[in-house]
Amino acid sequence: MRYTILLLTAILSFTSWNHVLAQGNDTVIAYYEERIRALTSRVEDLTQSQAELVKAINKLQRQCNILAQDVDKLNEKIKNLPPPADISNAASLDSVKQLQAALVSLENKFIASEKERKQENKKLMDQLIAISKMTPAVPSAPKPQPVKQEETPEYSKTYEWTVASGQTLSSIVQTINNSGGKTSVNAILKANKGLKPETLRVGQKIIIPDISSK
Repeated sequence: MRYTILLLTAILSFTSWNHVLAQGNDTVIAYYEERIRALTSRVEDLTQSQAELVKAINKLQRQCNILAQDVDKLNEKIKNLPPPADISNAASLDSVKQLQAALVSLENKFIASEKERKQENKKLMDQLIAISKMTPAVPSAPKPQPVKQEETPEYSKTYEWTVASGQTLSSIVQTINNSGGKTSVNAILKANKGLKPETLRVGQKIIIPDISSK
């Protein structure tokens, strides 16, 4: 249960940066997407390592249980040994010493196995704690580049023109120039921001700059 909580803490720490992604530009978004992919891969690797460590721990636990049972059997066997007729008898002394040596050996194995199991547990906990502390560093957001504003030419003389049926910007320019005025399609487009020649409609009013008076 403790391992699961730590993993959830790690995952929640990653998702806490989603609000930063929503506010960044394409460069920041790309950075965090790559960062999240790397951390997700790391979590998957550590999760797999966790599963392997759990298997190893379970195996060690079974070995400890077997050793504990062997120790209990030896203790029981020693208790049930009949007292030697003559403690000074060499055979009796050898038998006792052998049993004592076997008991000590089993106890040492049990201690070593228990120590190894604790080390594996500590290793697993350290890895999970490391995951929970992982947070992506916040890079400084790229400074927005100033947008170059196109200067609108100023003319001392302009007048309003109402578009008639069948007229285009080119025909309007031609009509004005033939009438003694002087203008151009580019000048009209610059004087009328957002004006699109292909969307002219009858009755639309546009500003005509007299470029001879610029």
